[in-house]
Amino acid sequence: MSIMVVQLVPEGILLGADRNITVSVQDANVVYSGQTPRPKVLKWPNRQIVVGYVGRAEVDGQPADEWLYDFIGRNLEDELPQIAHNLKDKLEFDLRKSADHAGMIVHLCGFTQLDGQWKPQVWFIRNAHGMNETGYTDVRAEFSVSEELQSHFQVLNGNEIRSMARERAKSWQPVWFHQGYDLGTFNMLDALVRQAMQAIVETHPGHPHAFPADLSEWSKHLKMAVLTYGAYFSAFHEPFMQYVGGGCDVVWAEWPKTDPID
Repeated sequence: MSIMVVQLVPEGILLGADRNITVSVQDANVVYSGQTPRPKVLKWPNRQIVVGYVGRAEVDGQPADEWLYDFIGRNLEDELPQIAHNLKDKLEFDLRKSADHAGMIVHLCGFTQLDGQWKPQVWFIRNAHGMNETGYTDVRAEFSVSEELQSHFQVLNGNEIRSMARERAKSWQPVWFHQGYDLGTFNMLDALVRQAMQAIVETHPGHPHAFPADLSEWSKHLKMAVLTYGAYFSAFHEPFMQYVGGGCDVVWAEWPKTDPID
């Protein structure tokens, strides 16, 4: 499965994930399963847009990251909402002949111009329409697409969302979305890691770290949370069940500094 984290801070949106994917190889009547590392988060080369996935690791005969890289190359200029719907349609089309309906969760994040302001958006694209304690359920051939920040903060404009993100970040409670395996365990570890880092930043006599002032620094805190979850799997799960691990990648979309042009 894996773990993916979206984090909104006043400097922008971060997207991080572990690198392990599960692969199976059949030899005669025996199926061997294990993990191999591949990236799960990617960034547009010319835009402040990022995308990541958990779940299904292959689309149309390609590793999911290569498939997404090709999709990015074909969608360099469209606006973010259109890209989200293009991605939904492309996934449905390329998976129409698949023999299995494995669950796949995708987050597409960036900024759009609205009412003269830059408003962050977190698009949620998925073919799993339910979940339980350990994973996703009700997997279908059809994908759904929705913008999640609007759902959570319906009355806020872009500037108000940024102000809220700043206050949440100051209290070490950034706005987040978590996707992946056993979110109950990850959420507990993530909360404890943030508390520990808050104590180190604010009370360590040697002052080894300052409060994060940019996306590069925030990415280190996000990476710490993902790597801690990977360490949990390494300590408590069998080698062939390392569903989370293999390191961590973090990409980000910077909050635009210029005013939108109407």
